[in-house]
Order: sequence, then structure tokens, then C-alpha cells
Amino acid sequence: MLNETTIASIVAEVLKNVQQANPGILQAPMSEGTCQAPAASPQGDGGVYSDLHAAIKAAKKAQTKLVALSLKTRAAIIEAIRQAAIENVETIAKLAHEETGYGRVKDKIQKKLYAARLTPGLEDIKTEAISGDNGLILIERAPFGLIASIEPATHPGSCVINHAISMVAAGNSIIFLPHPKGIKTTHYLVRLFNAAIQEAGGPEDLLVVGDKVSLENLDLVLSHPDVDLVVATGGPEVVSRALRSGKKAIAAGPGNPPVVVDETVKDLDYAAKCIVDGAAFDNTVLCIAEKVIIAVEQIADELIFHLQRHGAYLVRDEGDKEKLIRTILPDGKRFHPDLIGRDATVILKQAGINSPANTRIAVLECPPEHPLVQKEQLLPVLPLVRVPDFAAALELAAEVEHGFKHTAMIHSQDVGRITAYARKLRTDILVANASSAAGLNIDGEGHFSHTIASPTGEGICTPRTYTREQRTVIVGALRTVD
Repeated sequence: MLNETTIASIVAEVLKNVQQANPGILQAPMSEGTCQAPAASPQGDGGVYSDLHAAIKAAKKAQTKLVALSLKTRAAIIEAIRQAAIENVETIAKLAHEETGYGRVKDKIQKKLYAARLTPGLEDIKTEAISGDNGLILIERAPFGLIASIEPATHPGSCVINHAISMVAAGNSIIFLPHPKGIKTTHYLVRLFNAAIQEAGGPEDLLVVGDKVSLENLDLVLSHPDVDLVVATGGPEVVSRALRSGKKAIAAGPGNPPVVVDETVKDLDYAAKCIVDGAAFDNTVLCIAEKVIIAVEQIADELIFHLQRHGAYLVRDEGDKEKLIRTILPDGKRFHPDLIGRDATVILKQAGINSPANTRIAVLECPPEHPLVQKEQLLPVLPLVRVPDFAAALELAAEVEHGFKHTAMIHSQDVGRITAYARKLRTDILVANASSAAGLNIDGEGHFSHTIASPTGEGICTPRTYTREQRTVIVGALRTVD
């Protein structure tokens, strides 16, 4: 656990860096240029390096020291990371919100607490032993070594927390590759966690990060011979680069999660609450959030009524719909970058629409072919499509999910329909009769993660994902029963 002096010094340095940095840089997308960040010496400053070769060398050395420690010490390291995140969660959330402009501080605090508390640790790494007539086989999980972890702009704090716990629990060290909008948050967390790791008996520089962001630096790290695994949680460009790196890659791809509500639902108020809670959380920047509502005609009006009761603002007027669409999709293809993750009231006001202060999401009815239905949005404006029956809902849900195999939700009391939905969409996460958050063990079951690796097939990534299988076969011995 960090002492107060250590925490205070880290916070003071980060706040100083935030004040001195050029605020305009934070709005720039990742490009061939660089993003200014806190200065660091070639030898590193709490894990922040100006020389990426030196950073990789340091992290590689730290990983060999980590695996030489006892599992008891590694468990203490993981607990120290959790506690450092929990004790500083408000600072982390505010820094991420200030840097990205996305979401809500209150939701970011909760999101980071989920990451710190729910991310699996060493308990996810299990050894298996199988004995038979010819002896015994021991199947153990070994670390990859040094992981290059590409982080998204949407969750710069939560992803680093989740990955630090998962990847270190698996015995790896990490070089983080943040988005320009998340570099200061990542620097803060790397320094914070490295201090916690060392206090818990771990090596220095187990986590490292460059002091600048550029595509040249990204390519340098991805091609470096000492990097053993690439994990990409970001947009299509970085995922493509990760898959072209020539290394083992785990890639989290896009999603456009539909939520189907059919006529068998007895409690439409509960279904509506689940939809609004899931979609509104952190202003819809989560990839698992409800993005498209597909309602069977028979219950559509009643569902809309209940959606409004739980904070949805229904955009009814056709003129207002056109203004809202032009605002969020100015060219009809790409969502306005300045509106990503913004409050629904802010977006509606920019479109010239007045809405109640307690508005959590905006809802408008759309035809199936509408861009808002077909494209994944990262802002709290949800399309609702009416369909005549469940068969039509099933087909449309599969169409708008686009075969990403990411996430889908359904509200139905018909087990056969839920089964058909799961078989049709074949998503990594399928949530029935709950909010999308249940798919990540939030008021549900299973595992929490910020990396849903649909393109490469790992699905919800846990510490086990970041290990390789190692088998020891002992012939003619160690079967101890007749």
C-alpha cells in the first residue's frame, strides 16, 4: 500500500504536467506526428521513458524478476495495484475525464472501481494434472513475457487498471501504448502502480510507457524482438497494425450491440430500465452497451413509455430528428468527434432541442437502413426500430451486429427464442433479461474485462488469456492410484 507522501508526490507531479501540457494536443487523433507528454529521462521516471528501447529493456528485465518471485508475493503485488487504484480512484477518474472529455466523472469512478475489484487475479491461473496408465501430464500456464498493450481513448484509466492486474497476474510485464487522449492518465497510473508494486516487493519498471505517442513509436514497439505478445484494445487502425506485427496478437474489435425486446416480456418497465442503465453508463462509450433497440410492434409503444420514465428523451418531431441526425452525423457517415461521450442534454441542445435536465439518453425511431442503426455510436443517442414479430427482430439484430460477434442483449420470457437469438448471433457476450453490464459480472456472473477479443477469438480476456500452455509429461510414474 502506498504511503501518503508517495501518493501526494505522484499526484502533484501529474497535476503539474496537466497544467503545463498543450490542451489542444489532447483533441488530436493519433497521427504520424507526436503528442507532447510529461518529460522523462532515458533511464525512466517511475516507468515513463523517453527512450523506448530503454523502456523495453527495463520491462524485459523486470519480467524475469517477477517470475522468480513466489506466487504469494505476486498475489501481494496484484493486491497493491488494486488498492492503489481504489484509493486514488477519484483522481484517476477526473484526470481521464479532463483529458478525453468523454463520459461522466461519477460513472468513471464506478467503472474504475469495477476494474480494480472485479478483474480476476491469480485464481484464474490454474494448473491441471491428468494421470493415466502411462504416467502423468502436468499442464501449467506460463507467461508470454513482455506484452505491448495498445490502449483506447475511451477507457484510458479503466483499461490500464484492468490490464495491469490481468497481465501481471499472468506473470508478464507491460509496455503501454496509450492513445494521445489517454497519455497523461496512463503516465499517472504507471507511476502510481510501479510505486505500489515495489512497496509490495516487486521489481521496478514492471510497467513502462513512452513519454510521447506516435505511429512511429507504435511500430517500433510492435516490431521489437523483445516484445512477446501484442494486445490491441482500440480502433481499426491499431488493431490492423497489431495483426500485421508478425507476433501473437489479441485484438478487440468493433461492436454494435442490438437489444431485442419481444411481446413475451411481462415487466417492460424493468426491460426499459436495463436498456437505459446500460446505454447511459459513461455516455455509451462502452463497446458492450446497448446501441440499437429492436422492439416488436405489439409492445413498442409501452416500451417507449417506460424508457421515458427512466430518463430517455423521445425525439418525436421529424424536424427535430433531422436536426439531431445532422448534428451527430454531419456528413452522414462519421459521428461528430466532439460529441463522442458527451451528455445527452449537451448533444440535444447543440441540435436546438430542449430536454429535461435529468435526460440520460435520447431515443428516436428510425428505419432499419438508417446510419444510426447500422453504425456503432459512442454517444447516448439510440435508434429504436419497430418490427412486426420476433422472426423479423432476429434477422434485423443479426444484420446490425454485422457478424462482429461482440455483444447482444435480449428481453424475452421465451427460452426457445433466447436460444435462437444466441445461435443466430454467436456473440462473445449474450445477455438475456438484464443490462449489458451483466455480461461483465456486474450484477451478473462470469468475468470482468475491458478487452473483448472477438476478431482473434479469445472473447472476454482474463489473466489466463495472457498465458501460454506448458506441458510436462512424466511417463511410467506419478499415477498413485490403481
